[in-house]
Amino acid sequence: MRLKISQRSWLLSLHIATGGLWFGTALCSVALALSILLLKPGEAIHGINLARNVLGQYIIIPAAVFSVITGVLLCGFTNWGFFKHYWVMVKQLVTLVLIMLGSVWLGPMTKEMTALSEAGRSQVLQNPDYLTLQTTATLVGALQTLALLTVIIVSTLKPWGKRRAVQSSTK
Repeated sequence: MRLKISQRSWLLSLHIATGGLWFGTALCSVALALSILLLKPGEAIHGINLARNVLGQYIIIPAAVFSVITGVLLCGFTNWGFFKHYWVMVKQLVTLVLIMLGSVWLGPMTKEMTALSEAGRSQVLQNPDYLTLQTTATLVGALQTLALLTVIIVSTLKPWGKRRAVQSSTK
C-alpha cells in the first residue's frame, strides 16, 4: 500500500514538525544548561534543572517518539523504504543512537542534577558530583543537538543516493 500524495505530504509535515520540535527543545535545553554557568548559586539553578527535566520528559521524549513513528510510516508507505537509500539508513541509525543515549544516559543525568540541586540549593555548585554531571550533560546535550541538526541536514540533502540492488550469483 502506498500513500496518496496528500497523505504523504501530511505525514511528512508531521515528521518534519516533530523532528523540529525535538531539535528545538534539545537546543533550548543546552541553552539552559549553559545559562547555569552565568548564574550565582541559589534557587535559579534548581529551576533551570527542573525546566530541563520537564522539557526532556514532556517535549523531547514525545517529539522523538512521534518523529520515529512518522519516519517508520514514511519508510513503510512510500518509495523511500527502510533500506533502499543510504541517507534513510543513516537517519535511522543516528536516531536510534540518540534515543538510546537520551533514555539511558542523558535523561537520568538530568533527573539526578535536578535532585542534587533541590537538595543542595545554593551549595550545589560546590558539589563535585553535580559539577561533573552538569559538565557531562551539557556536553552530551550539545553533541546530541548537533547530531539532530545533522539528521535534519541529511533529510534535506539526501546524500549518498540509492543503494545498488544486491545481485545474486547463480551458478
